[in-house]
Amino acid sequence: MNKKSMLKKTAALLLALGLTIGATGCDFLVTDSQEDLKQIVATVDISSEMSDDETMKAYADGMELLIDKGGLSTEIPKRDLIAYFLNAGYMYVQSYGYTYEDTFNMLMDGLVENKLLTQYAVAYYLSKGVSAQDCINYVNEKTAAATGAEKTLLQNNPEVLTMEYFLTEGNKADKRAEYDEAVYNMMKSINDSLDSSERNYVTAQPADDHSHDETRTTPTNVNTKITDYIPTKDNGDINYGIYTGRNTLASCGVYEAIDGSTATSRKKAYNAFLSNLQGYGLIKEGEDTSDITKLDYYYMELASTLGQALVTKFGEDLKEDAIAALTEEYVQKQYDKIYEAQEYSYKNGTAAFETAIDGVSDDSFVLYGKEGYGFVYNILLPFSASQEQAYSAAKNKGLTQDEIYDVRKGLLTDLQAKDLRSAWFCDDTEADDHYAYEKDGKYYFFNNNLNKADEYESLKHYAGNYAYNGKAELKDGEWEFEPTMVDIDAFMTTFETYVGQVSGCEVKPYNDTNYTNGKYNSYADSNYKDANGVYDYSNFVYYAGKVELGDVKAAEFFYEESKSYKALSAVNELMFAYSTDTGCLNSYMGYAVSPYKTDFVPEFEYAAQMAVRGGVGTYVVAPSDYGWHIIYCSFVYDGGDVYGGYNDAEKETEGTFSNLFYESLKSTTASTYVSEAQTKVLNGYKDAATYHKDAYQDLLDLDEE
Repeated sequence: MNKKSMLKKTAALLLALGLTIGATGCDFLVTDSQEDLKQIVATVDISSEMSDDETMKAYADGMELLIDKGGLSTEIPKRDLIAYFLNAGYMYVQSYGYTYEDTFNMLMDGLVENKLLTQYAVAYYLSKGVSAQDCINYVNEKTAAATGAEKTLLQNNPEVLTMEYFLTEGNKADKRAEYDEAVYNMMKSINDSLDSSERNYVTAQPADDHSHDETRTTPTNVNTKITDYIPTKDNGDINYGIYTGRNTLASCGVYEAIDGSTATSRKKAYNAFLSNLQGYGLIKEGEDTSDITKLDYYYMELASTLGQALVTKFGEDLKEDAIAALTEEYVQKQYDKIYEAQEYSYKNGTAAFETAIDGVSDDSFVLYGKEGYGFVYNILLPFSASQEQAYSAAKNKGLTQDEIYDVRKGLLTDLQAKDLRSAWFCDDTEADDHYAYEKDGKYYFFNNNLNKADEYESLKHYAGNYAYNGKAELKDGEWEFEPTMVDIDAFMTTFETYVGQVSGCEVKPYNDTNYTNGKYNSYADSNYKDANGVYDYSNFVYYAGKVELGDVKAAEFFYEESKSYKALSAVNELMFAYSTDTGCLNSYMGYAVSPYKTDFVPEFEYAAQMAVRGGVGTYVVAPSDYGWHIIYCSFVYDGGDVYGGYNDAEKETEGTFSNLFYESLKSTTASTYVSEAQTKVLNGYKDAATYHKDAYQDLLDLDEE
């Protein structure tokens, strides 16, 4: 972990997380009175320094008004420092050898920087038209309208409403999403903490009570929620709550309790949580603890969370300023600059180009191509364990190479592959790693990603329509499987049928009669060599064909509406289902293939180069000592401009090259801009902070104890 990174990413304090840790190893921080935690360790007031800032000095009065009457906080209490230590600093002492003094000084700087940025974000939105007086009126009106405990909580924590007002840019209805996201994430973090604690009290089921037949790689983004997802009710309210056991699970919306959870086990976890808060003086005498959202602690956390959300929003809005500078002319110039540099580097050699394509990704582009290079997917149908033993024994008998190939040919004829996705079934069908779901009597996978697009990330290049090939049945809490075994001919029938269905294209073998399925002449007469007695690896090609994709555009590799994308998605899914070559799973384009000598085994090298020569959509079947390889060409480099240039009209068309190039440039430019802007704020307003060292000197002196 980078020290500077931690300081820049000072998040909402979320004492729920830290206090769970603190209960196990930081007893020396427990204080005897709430008064000690109330001590102010630093004050930050940027309004006193705004007169020196030409862009912000006009809003100094508004800031003073908010600090005086609007609930905008200038103080950092000691409790925040201790909470920050429990969340992050403790690890620096225990794992990285930092002294307590260095750690607490570092944390103090982080808290001050966060407070500075929060206040500056408020000033920034004042400059964008949010009214300080209207905010004060909003805070007063909402507080006056509240009753009972809520009124007291708002009076004690007015910054909650202040942050809410600025986060929503003046309580605008169309700006509520960022506020709701912050509240949802805070509640989710508290639930996660309670979940962790509750596992200590759940006895109905052991922690690892479910099992898999074996492990199996899953596609990237499986069960990954979209970062800004917020579960909502029909009326727009957040459909989520904190479950404490003192309320009902049904009242907590889409929150899902851990396996084995009961109201009793949850209450125990919540009581332990409350005990921690009480130990740190964060439960006030006489507070009603039946509803966590009515605790002063909760409002304290909410103010911090909303403040951090405002800083994040400020950063995102700064990015928009940077993005505005990304004109078509500017982006085109960046493209031309990269292209010219690559052309100079790659044109007269291969080493630099081969290194570049090995590192290609959605933010690292090869714009200038060399002809003959490409990428392939590899579906490896492996020999069984007994076949491997038989083949190894044959190779140790002193046979000629031709005789060894004959043995391998016989084993390949008998090779039977199976769908390997039984590992994606789990005995505990409620577990996070149970990926199967039933539809029309068949089992498919990854229902969340494929059928809940508003909540979960998509799976790139994964069609998701190929059912488990075999029988799967849950009996007495355990899965039983009868996989359908397939030889190479049956697999190729499956391959061509499924890829054709998904892509909507004709899929057929080459017209050359030599490639008729299962009857290539070298496998009839064992003729492995050419006329000169040299092994001719074209004689090892068992089968070849092509998906008739029509006009294939390199710029549409990730464009989901293109035929090439759909075909590749089907091939990729079959690769996840059958292949034991894990090196190709979750790769960007597959294996990079050179037209020259490679490190691949010779049969694979020939077949892969053949596939690339055939163009995108070409597939070639060839053997090796590992089994059958079904090699599919996913991408081909033509000489010169790979993508046909940058097209500004496609920058918003997701998945196109121009979209990916623009987004990458936007991300880099915006991040740099925000980082520089925040650094400027921190340097320009450093005199706005006053450290009260005497209030936390006892923490700095812990090394001496």
